Amino acid sequence: MADIYDATRSLPEGEMQLLLDAIASVIPAGSPVVDVGVGTGRFALPLQQRGYNVVGIDISKAMMAKAAQKGVEQMVFADVQKQPFRDDVFEAAVLVHILHLVSDWATVVKEAARVSRGTLISVLETSEGSDRGAMRQEYLDMRFKLGYPLVRLESGEGGLREKVAPDRLVPVIEAQRDKAADEELSHFEQRGESMTFDVPDQAHKEIIAALRAKYGGTTLRSKTRIDLAVWSAARLRGLSLIDQKKG
Repeated sequence: MADIYDATRSLPEGEMQLLLDAIASVIPAGSPVVDVGVGTGRFALPLQQRGYNVVGIDISKAMMAKAAQKGVEQMVFADVQKQPFRDDVFEAAVLVHILHLVSDWATVVKEAARVSRGTLISVLETSEGSDRGAMRQEYLDMRFKLGYPLVRLESGEGGLREKVAPDRLVPVIEAQRDKAADEELSHFEQRGESMTFDVPDQAHKEIIAALRAKYGGTTLRSKTRIDLAVWSAARLRGLSLIDQKKG
């Protein structure tokens, strides 16, 4: 994923600046921030450039190497489910595109809340009338029918929002997205989405063939909304998330 991550996850420059402005409106300037699942530094670098004291944590050395090449200065190689930091050492924790990748999302949230004295923030993207969302759901449905159900929290940070309502939801962007289905299908075929990681090759090929027969040559359209979700770290520490792990 390290070599294709930025090309498939990046926002247009103008939208990214709006999102960073929203983050800056929530986290006091110059504060210590932990980027949980720093990846290629997509958020760590611009926050660092804006004067935040950012520390990234990740378990992928390949992703962290990309971040280092960009100029991310402080990173720790460690499991986000057991962060090697003292309680309350950061003002805020940033969790973006991480909860759907871990085996125990509730522990990741609890750990992020433990090391943060202020807030946890995340980027929530929702789509209306989404052809892309429909195609993703069909992949999930087909892998289930073939005997390979997904047991992680595929809805990720959006799933956390459903289980624990944010203290604040800051609207950032509303945009129309159009994307060639063939481009998205190639991304899936190359296993660029986490939902494809653990599907055996033959089953994966079968699913891709079915999706290509239905969506090939079309345009995927959706109306996308991006919000910044803000949770109080103290509130999350006080909640029992253990019983909410499933789903």
